[in-house]
Amino acid sequence: MQKTLMVATVLSALAMAAEAAPFETPYALQSVHADFLARLGDVAERPDEIGAAARVAADLMAAQSIAQERLILPLLGWADVASTSQRAALPIMPDHGRIEAELSQLHDGDVNLVTALVELFAVAEEGGDAETAHLAETMIWHQTSDIDVLYPAALLVEAALMAP
Repeated sequence: MQKTLMVATVLSALAMAAEAAPFETPYALQSVHADFLARLGDVAERPDEIGAAARVAADLMAAQSIAQERLILPLLGWADVASTSQRAALPIMPDHGRIEAELSQLHDGDVNLVTALVELFAVAEEGGDAETAHLAETMIWHQTSDIDVLYPAALLVEAALMAP
């Protein structure tokens, strides 16, 4: 049953990507954020130092996810169109200056979030909670990949969509 549900979810996500409304964050990116926030929320319920560190990270992650999904990640939903010559259904593009300003703010938010996740990792390691330490480490990798891969990719998509 669970396998069937997973296959149906993936297929519907692929279908939604093909039919997505303009400027929506791709499902795969949204679902990663939702999963991380849910898992951090579970840890944040703890009444100890690990829970306190998770609450700080969860608050920063929630704000960062909203900021990413406002402008930068939706650009990635247009990668298919940008990589082909199909220009019939282009979205109304935001100003390039706005995109660069948004990326600057996102970078600052990523630094704050990674700092909080490093703290969560350290507290979890010290407390012997390998599962939470692994979660924090995985989230750190995710945030650094946003900086190293997704943000530059969004700029490339924007440039390709704006090209004549």
